[in-house]
Amino acid sequence: MSLIAIAKPDSAGSNEVVKPSPPLVVHLALAGCCAVLLAVCVILPPLGAMSIGLPLLEATVLLLPPLLVVPAYFHERKSWERRDAALMLPWTLVVAALVTQVAPTTIAHAFPLRDMLWRQLDEHLWINIPAIMAFTGSHPLLLSLLTFSYYWMLHPLLLSAIFLPACTGKRRAAQQFVLANAFAFVLALPFMLLLPAIGPWVAWHFAPNPVQLACESSIHSLRLGVISSRDSFGGIICFPSFHVFWAVISAHALQQFRFLRYPAILVAGLITLSTMSTGWHYGVDVIAGLFLAAVCTGLADAVLRVDDSTAKSGLAGLNA
Repeated sequence: MSLIAIAKPDSAGSNEVVKPSPPLVVHLALAGCCAVLLAVCVILPPLGAMSIGLPLLEATVLLLPPLLVVPAYFHERKSWERRDAALMLPWTLVVAALVTQVAPTTIAHAFPLRDMLWRQLDEHLWINIPAIMAFTGSHPLLLSLLTFSYYWMLHPLLLSAIFLPACTGKRRAAQQFVLANAFAFVLALPFMLLLPAIGPWVAWHFAPNPVQLACESSIHSLRLGVISSRDSFGGIICFPSFHVFWAVISAHALQQFRFLRYPAILVAGLITLSTMSTGWHYGVDVIAGLFLAAVCTGLADAVLRVDDSTAKSGLAGLNA
């Protein structure tokens, strides 16, 4: 979106500064995605499950006003680029709150588990998860690096992608990141609902670690229609791999920062490899995560192009 304020002469001959409006198309796209996620939260959960989401809803409502103070400040300072970048922070909160409720809701429907299907697809692609794990296990330094990457590197990368573009006025990167996330969960909903899986240890028959056992227990509990506040959506989505998705789009968002470009790419690469070396994901999960990142980034770019063209048309009309 063009963020240049233009001066339009009024009837008295003085110049009136026209303030660029916030990117309407971006907000409409985000509102549409959130409406779909909200509908899932309201329609699909088993009886009594919504009571678990009420504290999260209350926290979201309480946190939204402080997050809106920042874009309001930049609006008063006539810093339009920073205003529109900062507006992505409240949207991030809303999307995260909805996703936190949507993910366990979809797993709560006991559609047949597809672990054997994902193993068969892996075998067709010559991907052998136990062999990958055995290879990394025979190289202790590589194993330590990839294990650390899976469990500890994603969150700093993700938080950097959320806050740095939004807080430093990198409008396009901030908008693209939030749009990609919103599109991703809407597009992934049918797969999460209809094609659930637990993890490679089920189909490949290797011993899971304690965290994977806890994840499996949580999934079985959800499939009985029991949603509790202890169920973390971060460990219950098998296909596609959101570890991979978030690593890729976070690294992409951080390309706006010169000194973070290559470190972000390196970290994203390590996280992507670690999803299989740690035994958390099938190969097809990783491929699907990469594909989802590419598709959702493309959709976000399309929305931003429409918004840019709409803004230019509006400015042209004002100049006429």
